[in-house]
Amino acid sequence: MSKREVENLPIRNLDNSLNEKVLSKFEMVWLLPEADEQAVNIEAHRHDYYHIMYIKKGRGVHSIDFKTYEIKPDSIFFVSPGQVHALNVEEPLEAYIISFNSDFYLLNNSVQKLMEFPFFHSLCNDPVIYLEESNDKIQNVLKDMFDEFQISEKGKENILRALMEVFLIRASRLYKQFVIEEAPTHLTFQLRKLEALIDTHFKEFKLLNDYADMMYISPKHLNSLCKKGLNKTVTNLIHERTLTEAKRLLLFTDNTISEIAFELGFADKSYFMRFFKKHTKLTADAYRNENKGV
Repeated sequence: MSKREVENLPIRNLDNSLNEKVLSKFEMVWLLPEADEQAVNIEAHRHDYYHIMYIKKGRGVHSIDFKTYEIKPDSIFFVSPGQVHALNVEEPLEAYIISFNSDFYLLNNSVQKLMEFPFFHSLCNDPVIYLEESNDKIQNVLKDMFDEFQISEKGKENILRALMEVFLIRASRLYKQFVIEEAPTHLTFQLRKLEALIDTHFKEFKLLNDYADMMYISPKHLNSLCKKGLNKTVTNLIHERTLTEAKRLLLFTDNTISEIAFELGFADKSYFMRFFKKHTKLTADAYRNENKGV
């Protein structure tokens, strides 16, 4: 991972980083192997929107939140808002790339909410699907979506939202690594809701009781659900999310340890340093020095 030259990691958003084809917080690109920009690797950054890549051809490496995944034909990557990701392309890509925010999707009064999909906002599941072979249903809905994106007709946005939901539901069916896929529907929903709440509030709320109150269930019952579905406690999930953000800030900003501790909601620097070392076996400074220039 190359050293950042900027003070803070870039955060891309749909309002100012996408081209003139922006349509109500939605964009779709069909990337072809001859595209000039593929000669340059995509440096680490994050989005304030959802980002999906369907790789039809090409190879390389995709890093998402400090985990490295192989880029290969017939793979689908899902990046949630706030996640750090970077690409190293070894063979030119042919790919569909979709960017949208939650408002665009939710305007469809969708049957399935974004947090219910196993590949978004998850602290436990890998954000990738590796298809064993080309899937006609997936490719057809992507082609229909791209064709619709290119035209200017009445009802365009509604059709795009409907096609997006079809794609996500079909992708969810294909997802092979969803750790709680055999759990009851109620458990699945509750765990996805908990993960989304932790992702939103982990800096300010760090106790089991806080999330139990937000979900209108008892702390004991919430911890029981978490252990049943993930074999982890709610506190484990809060700590994991806090550590991920701490690593992001250490590697992709020049903020001091004290500033990072304050941003993450710790009472003081020493408390944060003890927390980080307990869970990583490294001091925050050592982690930054060993990994930032790699």
